[in-house]
Amino acid sequence: VWRGTLARLRYKRTRAALKIIQCYRRYKVKSYIREVARRFHHVRSMKGYGKHVKWPSPPKVLWRFGEALQSIYHRWRAHELIKSIPPKDLPQIRAKVAAMELLKGHRADIGLHRAWHGDYMASNPDNPQSAGVFIPVTNELKRKDKFMNVLFSSHVRKVSSYGGVEVSSSRMCTKAASKQKMCMARAGKKGSFTD
Repeated sequence: VWRGTLARLRYKRTRAALKIIQCYRRYKVKSYIREVARRFHHVRSMKGYGKHVKWPSPPKVLWRFGEALQSIYHRWRAHELIKSIPPKDLPQIRAKVAAMELLKGHRADIGLHRAWHGDYMASNPDNPQSAGVFIPVTNELKRKDKFMNVLFSSHVRKVSSYGGVEVSSSRMCTKAASKQKMCMARAGKKGSFTD
């Protein structure tokens, strides 16, 4: 009888301890979610959509959930920031993002602070000598190669890696995805649009 009583007492204590652990875990989860909701309640009206709001540290049980929540927030914030950009500026932003990804670590300044026109050889301020010649040639190429618009065109300086001989030439990237990737890859390797 005495051993059975001890076993029942031990069982009740174990169940009580497990119940306390479950309640404590539930409390930690609820308090974490409440704290996240409190900190990010007015994020939509904040400047920068809550970029500087510090995330509370999640309990060990919710570590993956906390990472997923932060990922969801960052995607939402990026969507809100992109939504605020005028549609006419989106192609320029996409080009800058692509250049940043490809030229990361290769060039110190890729001109993110200024506007990118892309087709520099067709603009009179950037290319006053030969803009009048370049436009008809481009139109002829558009007719032959059937591409819609020029993504990038510019004068470049090609420097030979053997003798250091410098040669001036012109480069153009069109809307065709393969040509665009080819030009960007060359930019990443050499630091300028060269062969």
